[in-house]
Amino acid sequence: IQLCRTITEKHVQHFVHLIELHGRKVLYIKFLQTIVKAENQYIRNCQDVVMSELVSSDEVLMFYEKGNLSDLAERMQSENERSDSNSLLNYHIQLVHLLAMCTEGKNASTEIKCHSLIGLDDIVLIVTHPDCSPEVKNAYITFLTHCYIDTEVEMKEIYNSQHIYTLIENSFCPDIEK
Repeated sequence: IQLCRTITEKHVQHFVHLIELHGRKVLYIKFLQTIVKAENQYIRNCQDVVMSELVSSDEVLMFYEKGNLSDLAERMQSENERSDSNSLLNYHIQLVHLLAMCTEGKNASTEIKCHSLIGLDDIVLIVTHPDCSPEVKNAYITFLTHCYIDTEVEMKEIYNSQHIYTLIENSFCPDIEK
């Protein structure tokens, strides 16, 4: 924990630059996850710095919006993508987990930034997709929990949101029945 508290913006910038330079490697995202959460404790300064650096780099972020969901669906169907720990699918999964980790512990500034990156519509679209893998579903539900439900800025409307009902009816209930 002490070491993580000494991490500076320059350290984080260096790792983000490595992603830009060497490509989307899971290893770099795992390092960022490690400095954001050490020994089950969230390092708020690291959450803020990592989030700021991620948002400022288009190369690092890899999301699938409505128009680009077919690429994610193909990756989820691919046995190579699912089994290769360094695949773009696993990079994406770890990136979504990293974003969730940046909002854990109720961090309002990172929650707001994450809302602009992955909206509720996108979460519902991906999680309810027939080809959604358990790993992708887990990442997005973890993100939903920490970014929209268990938050510093209370969003009471989320509890009555059609998005939540859609997730329950079209994803959670069918999963339970399996």
